[in-house]
Amino acid sequence: MTNRVIFFLLTSFFLLNSFPAFGGETGPVYILPVEGEIEKGLVWVLDRGIAEAEAARARVIVLHMNTNGGAASATEEIMELLTRTDIPTYTFIDIRAFSAGAYIAVATDHIYMAPGSMIGAATPIASSPLTGGAAKLDEATAEKITSAFRAMIAATAEQNGHPAEVVEAMVDRDVEIPDLIEKGKLLTLTNKRAVAAGLSEGTVEDLDQLLDTVGLKDAPRETIEITPSEKLARFITGSMITVLLLLGGLVGIYFEIKTPGFGLPGILGITCLALFFFGHNVAGLAGYEEIVLFAVGLTLLFIELFITPGFGLLGSAGALCLIVSFIAAMGKGPIFSAPTVIHPNYYRALSNFGGALLGFLLIILLTYRFVFVRSSPFYKRFVLTTEEKRGDGFSSAKLGLSRLIGSQGTAITKLRPAGKARIGGQPVNVVSRGEFIEAGETVEVIKVDGNRVVVVAKNDEKNDEVKII
Repeated sequence: MTNRVIFFLLTSFFLLNSFPAFGGETGPVYILPVEGEIEKGLVWVLDRGIAEAEAARARVIVLHMNTNGGAASATEEIMELLTRTDIPTYTFIDIRAFSAGAYIAVATDHIYMAPGSMIGAATPIASSPLTGGAAKLDEATAEKITSAFRAMIAATAEQNGHPAEVVEAMVDRDVEIPDLIEKGKLLTLTNKRAVAAGLSEGTVEDLDQLLDTVGLKDAPRETIEITPSEKLARFITGSMITVLLLLGGLVGIYFEIKTPGFGLPGILGITCLALFFFGHNVAGLAGYEEIVLFAVGLTLLFIELFITPGFGLLGSAGALCLIVSFIAAMGKGPIFSAPTVIHPNYYRALSNFGGALLGFLLIILLTYRFVFVRSSPFYKRFVLTTEEKRGDGFSSAKLGLSRLIGSQGTAITKLRPAGKARIGGQPVNVVSRGEFIEAGETVEVIKVDGNRVVVVAKNDEKNDEVKII
């Protein structure tokens, strides 16, 4: 009898801790925002939100979605976060879930849509590293990329109970579904068509109606609020802002090097790059390694430009360090991978840096075309145009010192062979022909070569120079 009681108690304990209906009845509903561009900053926000939901033993996680899409690398990371959690996940599409948004929605267990909302148009598009726009790929490469993303979204759909063929038609134009989409067109569904296709489980007006529909109307809610630093990080890691910050940093540093002293260009460049690294650091991308690499590159460039003459090994190494630090700060993991040479996580990074570099070169070209020409109104602001004319009382060093030939004076210091002599009442840097002359001896100027004043002791002969014929 005692054994049966113990067995019953143990069984009841494990059952109570195995079913959320008993163990997590009072758990909150966590609502996570998925709005705007899908970029690396959003990954950080959702990672934090899911971790908090798991710690609070949340009943469900709801993604409140309105997005036109974004970076493939960020999308894959978000999908991985959603598939790893054991908490049931929902997507509420408020307005649209295009491109990357469709992938993320399919990675959740349930999809609900608001009236007039849409989902689809999820074919992958490669970005050009130079312009940042869509890049035209050859047929084989485009087919390879499309096939990979089609398989990814189909596998995710099957795992979460969504119709795989429907989501495949959002990615691949070759998918044909009778009475839904014909071959050669991409599938985009409205809320009503999504319900008919079995992708959406229903149309709801808002989050309140969604939670009422799934039986969680009275459950406590926790909405993840994006912190000011995360908002700034999301803003900065957007493609356009990233390009502008890189462009401002490059242009600022360039003009600071070209102009004397330290002024506005240097402040602008440093501020832009500081914001760039700060945003990508908060987003979980740029670490201290990239910042140190940037500092090393800047130091090498400074040494090459201001300490050692010319532009050689140090300058090239510095420029390479800067480029690598910028690209590494915009991606995650190894830059190079065997199958594609450059890891796919860095395609957007290359695109952003390419756009900034193109803008930098264009600005330099326009500057030399419209600023550093004599007809430009800005020419005198950047180029010294003042002339010291002989008629105004100015003369070259050679003309000014040649009048000393034949003059006599007294050596102020020992000439070994260089030193100073007082000639005509003024101290002058002089040099003997090689012999030592003691301080206080009388000297006579026998030759002036530019700024070089040659003297001899007064008791020496002027013309006893040794000549090689």
